[in-house]
Amino acid sequence: MKFPYLSSSATVIGFAVCLGLLTAGCGSSDSANPPAVSINDPASGGTDTASHTVSTDTPGTARKRSDFRGEEFPEVILTTTKGDIHLKLDAKKAPATVDNFLTNYISTNHYDGTIFHYVQPKGMVLGGLFDAGMNPRETKSEIQNEAMNGLKNKRGTIAMSRDPSFIHSSTCQFFINCADNTAFDHIGTDDSSSFGYCVFGEVVEGMDVVDAISKVEVQSSDGFVNLPREPVQILSAQRVK
Repeated sequence: MKFPYLSSSATVIGFAVCLGLLTAGCGSSDSANPPAVSINDPASGGTDTASHTVSTDTPGTARKRSDFRGEEFPEVILTTTKGDIHLKLDAKKAPATVDNFLTNYISTNHYDGTIFHYVQPKGMVLGGLFDAGMNPRETKSEIQNEAMNGLKNKRGTIAMSRDPSFIHSSTCQFFINCADNTAFDHIGTDDSSSFGYCVFGEVVEGMDVVDAISKVEVQSSDGFVNLPREPVQILSAQRVK
């Protein structure tokens, strides 16, 4: 199984995604192989290095908690061109991830106008970085990976994307699982491959919208694969609770 991570650097996006995804696609879940597309060397082995700048702040201490407010289960509605997706987040089990999602990206309107740039019915819908012109949005510091929180990449859950070669490299990109993607779950701390992808919430209404997005006609374009032929946009992303 290959997992489509895209960095904010346009110079590596096309090569990395084309190389990784054209060789193995992304399917549902029971593969023994963890996500393995790297934006650098696909054979790097997934060792985390100090080259990534990661925020290690306790949520809310060094950053203004403008939209977190301490609730354990805040809710967000993604209004898309296919309909609304209502998310319930789990700040109890993924506090830093939820804080990052709400404070750095929801409250700043980062996601408004971005697209889902990789979709697959038995995989996921992935978005959060690019606008309809395929221009990447500016991102904040990378955050600590909370994949060991016990939450699993089951159908209907939302999780953070990252560079598969670096454990703590999530910024704004997220995916919603369209299947039980067990290969994305945390199974150990030895390396990036086993560490997994952090689940931080679930779809409570609008999974039919997610499924509709996952089934749109796709194309390969400028190195992107499984890119919707007609952009599926997030028109707004707003906290509702």
